[in-house]
Amino acid sequence: MFIQSHADRMTSKAPKYETIKQFLIQGISSRTFTDTIPSENQLAEKFGVSRMTARRALDELERDGSVERFPGKGTFVRKTQHYTRGFFRVRPFRKWAEDINVTMTTRVLEARLIDPPGDISEKLQTKGQVVYLRILNFFNDKPVRYSIRYLVSEPCAGILWENLEKESIHDILINKYRLPLTKISQSLTAIGLPSKLARLFNAEPGYPAFYFQRLTFSFDNPITYVEYYMRGEMAFDDTFSPQLDHADFSSPMD
Repeated sequence: MFIQSHADRMTSKAPKYETIKQFLIQGISSRTFTDTIPSENQLAEKFGVSRMTARRALDELERDGSVERFPGKGTFVRKTQHYTRGFFRVRPFRKWAEDINVTMTTRVLEARLIDPPGDISEKLQTKGQVVYLRILNFFNDKPVRYSIRYLVSEPCAGILWENLEKESIHDILINKYRLPLTKISQSLTAIGLPSKLARLFNAEPGYPAFYFQRLTFSFDNPITYVEYYMRGEMAFDDTFSPQLDHADFSSPMD
């Protein structure tokens, strides 16, 4: 019935494969699909399209990292605990603290709704107010990370009432708000801390730090943009298993 109700609403305005893709995205987001995804044949029959059209929708979801496809077995919702891309790993900061055996504490410096600056509005693709957070993290009472975060108010406005000094923002978004975080775009720059930020870290101006800019998506929708400042000696004290794209390591000479 869930598939049929969506099939009945197909219109000529959107490409048919895009309609199927959005239906599957909604099904994953609402947890209607938690394991197996309907097959090409099932989607083609219910939406009245060719198998090629259904396959294109599944191909795009696989490319986005939302599903995994196994020949002879089917298509499944991707189960991931963290993201690995390039030199970065994205995971709750408290897990990092546990790995290096330190005590993490969090101080919320500011939490409110604001009218976003133009560049933030553009990044988050919204014209409305956004949630604005400033947070300082400590390892064994030593300030190690400062973040300035903006979140789309719908569906994230409730985060202002969460206990952000005890709970990870990503944990809240994923496990409480049921928002699959499926894609991240980010950059890293080495900097010397300006005077105002150096005071937050109890450091001298110019102290080495890393500046991260990270935009996180739920499928095609930007959800949160954050700027992190992290003490230089902390940024890469980590061990993890990379997800390798073998195409990056091959050449005509191989």
